Amino acid sequence: MLIRRHFRIKSLQFLYAQYLSKMNPKKVEENMLKSIEELHDLYISLLYLILKIRDKAIVKIKENKKKISSKNIIIQKLAYNSVIKILSNNKYLLEYNSEKILWKKKDEYIFFILKEMQKSKFFENYIQESNSSFEDDKYFIIKYYKNFVIPNKKLIEYIEDQCINISGIDDLYIAHTMVFKTLQYIKLSTPKNFQLYNIFYKNNENKKFIIDLYRNTLFHKKEFNYLISNISKNWDINRISIIDLIILQMAICEFLYFPNIPPKATMNEYIEISKIFCMEKSKIFINGILDQVFKFLYKQNKIFKEGKGLI
Repeated sequence: MLIRRHFRIKSLQFLYAQYLSKMNPKKVEENMLKSIEELHDLYISLLYLILKIRDKAIVKIKENKKKISSKNIIIQKLAYNSVIKILSNNKYLLEYNSEKILWKKKDEYIFFILKEMQKSKFFENYIQESNSSFEDDKYFIIKYYKNFVIPNKKLIEYIEDQCINISGIDDLYIAHTMVFKTLQYIKLSTPKNFQLYNIFYKNNENKKFIIDLYRNTLFHKKEFNYLISNISKNWDINRISIIDLIILQMAICEFLYFPNIPPKATMNEYIEISKIFCMEKSKIFINGILDQVFKFLYKQNKIFKEGKGLI
């Protein structure tokens, strides 16, 4: 659900970009796919960041062998974390193209994040615990990531500078969510070759979805606009904002050309997307038009959906 919505938003953004720029649709499509590939690289880079933080924590422990302090106990929680240990042995992570890792030689970010942690009182309740269970380790690393990695302003600035095709907070949120899902997935029995969270580079169904959605919306937009004009009799289609119009086109595209997607799911998704990108009046308008379009197409026997109970 999360990734599919993100793909819909990506298609919306690049369809809008194509409308404004009048760039060759094929070139815009290439840029869209590059942005998703870069998102995947960002996800892998964030996993590597966790490993690098762990490595720096181990170095600090070796440097301060004789110093037993509350700070060192917290660093030990990172250095000997069971979840990170399993992650560090992951086959796919170890084989990933190192040239795509954002902080291959950027140790200053790792030191900065460690210092921020040491200054914080957030982990005071861990100081008394010299041992912990696997679930404690998982809870610790997720809390650490949430409170010290995600909000780090220097890290955010660096990511935005390095990732040309990453579109701000939305993509970064998705990448962080993928990291959370990976950490939550790891168990004590998880093997070295466990599959990392994959957007679509080994999932042809997801890749086909975003390409088909982008291409069909562009190719059939005159057909969709004609339908919208007939349904919204009190509205001149030229008065509909471009974002609103593209959202309607994409939803109708799914009604007609995506037999595996239930119409209710399509309507719910685009209504949620309209809450992000549209004004209050636009949301109500989109909801009303989609409802009428669906009823019209259904009566005309133009909607064919696979499976039972989809309508």
